[in-house]
Amino acid sequence: MLNPSSTKHFDNIKQPVLVVEYNQDSLNHKLVYQNNSFKNIIGWSLSEIPDKDHWWKKAYPDAQYQKVVENLWEIEMESIDLDADEFVIITVNIMTKHNNMKRFDVKTELKSSVTKGYYAVIFDEVSTDVK
Repeated sequence: MLNPSSTKHFDNIKQPVLVVEYNQDSLNHKLVYQNNSFKNIIGWSLSEIPDKDHWWKKAYPDAQYQKVVENLWEIEMESIDLDADEFVIITVNIMTKHNNMKRFDVKTELKSSVTKGYYAVIFDEVSTDVK
Protein backbone atom coordinates (compact mmCIF):
# COMPACT_ATOMS: atom_id res chain seq x y z
CA MET A 1 0.00 0.00 0.00
CA LEU A 2 1.23 3.48 -0.88
CA ASN A 3 2.23 5.59 2.11
CA PRO A 4 0.73 9.13 1.84
CA SER A 5 4.00 10.68 3.01
CA SER A 6 5.75 9.30 -0.09
CA THR A 7 3.52 11.45 -2.35
CA LYS A 8 3.48 14.60 -0.21
CA HIS A 9 6.21 16.30 -2.28
CA PHE A 10 4.00 16.07 -5.39
CA ASP A 11 1.37 18.32 -3.80
CA ASN A 12 3.56 21.40 -4.34
CA ILE A 13 4.55 20.65 -7.93
CA LYS A 14 2.90 22.84 -10.57
CA GLN A 15 2.85 20.06 -13.18
CA PRO A 16 0.11 17.43 -13.11
CA VAL A 17 1.36 14.16 -11.56
CA LEU A 18 -0.09 10.66 -11.36
CA VAL A 19 1.36 7.89 -9.23
CA VAL A 20 0.86 4.42 -10.61
CA GLU A 21 1.13 1.04 -8.91
CA TYR A 22 3.34 -1.31 -10.89
CA ASN A 23 2.02 -4.82 -11.49
CA GLN A 24 4.37 -7.17 -13.31
CA ASP A 25 1.46 -9.51 -14.12
CA SER A 26 -0.59 -6.90 -15.99
CA LEU A 27 -0.15 -3.94 -18.32
CA ASN A 28 -3.24 -2.35 -16.77
CA HIS A 29 -1.59 -0.64 -13.81
CA LYS A 30 -3.71 0.96 -11.08
CA LEU A 31 -3.63 4.77 -10.70
CA VAL A 32 -3.37 5.47 -6.98
CA TYR A 33 -2.63 9.18 -6.57
CA GLN A 34 -3.02 12.49 -8.40
CA ASN A 35 -1.79 15.88 -7.27
CA ASN A 36 -3.93 19.02 -7.21
CA SER A 37 -2.41 20.26 -10.48
CA PHE A 38 -3.63 17.09 -12.21
CA LYS A 39 -7.13 17.68 -10.85
CA ASN A 40 -7.09 21.35 -11.90
CA ILE A 41 -5.44 21.07 -15.32
CA ILE A 42 -6.49 17.66 -16.66
CA GLY A 43 -9.55 17.19 -14.49
CA TRP A 44 -10.17 13.45 -14.38
CA SER A 45 -10.66 12.02 -10.87
CA LEU A 46 -9.20 8.69 -9.75
CA SER A 47 -12.71 7.24 -9.70
CA GLU A 48 -12.99 8.07 -13.42
CA ILE A 49 -9.51 6.79 -14.26
CA PRO A 50 -8.79 4.01 -11.74
CA ASP A 51 -6.31 2.29 -14.04
CA LYS A 52 -4.34 2.65 -17.26
CA ASP A 53 -7.13 1.26 -19.48
CA HIS A 54 -9.63 3.84 -18.21
CA TRP A 55 -7.01 6.60 -18.50
CA TRP A 56 -6.31 5.75 -22.15
CA LYS A 57 -10.01 5.87 -23.02
CA LYS A 58 -10.42 9.31 -21.39
CA ALA A 59 -7.12 10.86 -22.46
CA TYR A 60 -7.09 9.46 -26.01
CA PRO A 61 -10.75 8.95 -26.95
CA ASP A 62 -9.94 8.40 -30.63
CA ALA A 63 -8.95 4.74 -31.18
CA GLN A 64 -6.58 5.65 -34.05
CA TYR A 65 -4.79 8.21 -31.91
CA GLN A 66 -4.49 5.64 -29.12
CA LYS A 67 -2.53 3.49 -31.58
CA VAL A 68 -0.29 6.45 -32.45
CA VAL A 69 0.46 7.02 -28.75
CA GLU A 70 1.08 3.31 -28.20
CA ASN A 71 3.53 3.27 -31.14
CA LEU A 72 5.32 6.37 -29.83
CA TRP A 73 5.66 4.71 -26.44
CA GLU A 74 7.08 1.51 -27.97
CA ILE A 75 9.60 3.45 -30.06
CA GLU A 76 10.78 5.39 -27.00
CA MET A 77 11.03 2.23 -24.89
CA GLU A 78 13.20 0.61 -27.55
CA SER A 79 15.56 3.59 -27.69
CA ILE A 80 16.19 4.20 -23.97
CA ASP A 81 19.16 3.14 -21.90
CA LEU A 82 17.72 1.49 -18.78
CA ASP A 83 20.96 2.09 -16.89
CA ALA A 84 21.25 5.80 -17.74
CA ASP A 85 17.77 7.17 -18.48
CA GLU A 86 15.43 8.18 -15.67
CA PHE A 87 12.30 8.79 -17.75
CA VAL A 88 10.54 7.77 -20.93
CA ILE A 89 9.24 10.98 -22.53
CA ILE A 90 6.65 11.29 -25.28
CA THR A 91 4.76 14.35 -26.50
CA VAL A 92 1.04 13.74 -26.96
CA ASN A 93 -2.34 15.44 -27.12
CA ILE A 94 -4.55 14.67 -24.11
CA MET A 95 -8.28 15.23 -23.84
CA THR A 96 -9.05 16.92 -20.55
CA LYS A 97 -12.26 16.45 -18.61
CA HIS A 98 -13.13 20.00 -19.65
CA ASN A 99 -13.37 18.76 -23.27
CA ASN A 100 -10.36 20.59 -24.55
CA MET A 101 -7.28 19.00 -26.00
CA LYS A 102 -3.92 19.96 -24.49
CA ARG A 103 -0.44 18.97 -25.56
CA PHE A 104 1.94 17.54 -22.96
CA ASP A 105 5.39 16.09 -22.65
CA VAL A 106 4.53 12.98 -20.63
CA LYS A 107 7.45 11.80 -18.50
CA THR A 108 7.14 8.32 -17.05
CA GLU A 109 9.66 7.25 -14.42
CA LEU A 110 11.78 4.21 -15.11
CA LYS A 111 13.13 4.05 -11.56
CA SER A 112 10.72 5.00 -8.80
CA SER A 113 11.33 8.10 -6.75
CA VAL A 114 8.10 7.40 -4.86
CA THR A 115 8.51 3.98 -3.26
CA LYS A 116 9.15 0.44 -4.43
CA GLY A 117 6.32 -0.85 -6.60
CA TYR A 118 5.12 2.59 -7.72
CA TYR A 119 6.17 5.12 -10.34
CA ALA A 120 5.26 8.69 -11.21
CA VAL A 121 3.99 10.12 -14.48
CA ILE A 122 4.57 13.87 -14.87
CA PHE A 123 2.75 16.01 -17.43
CA ASP A 124 4.58 19.11 -18.69
CA GLU A 125 2.13 21.23 -20.65
CA VAL A 126 3.50 22.22 -24.06
CA SER A 127 0.46 24.07 -25.39
CA THR A 128 -3.21 24.49 -24.59
CA ASP A 129 -6.31 23.99 -26.67
CA VAL A 130 -4.83 21.92 -29.48
CA LYS A 131 -7.07 21.76 -32.52
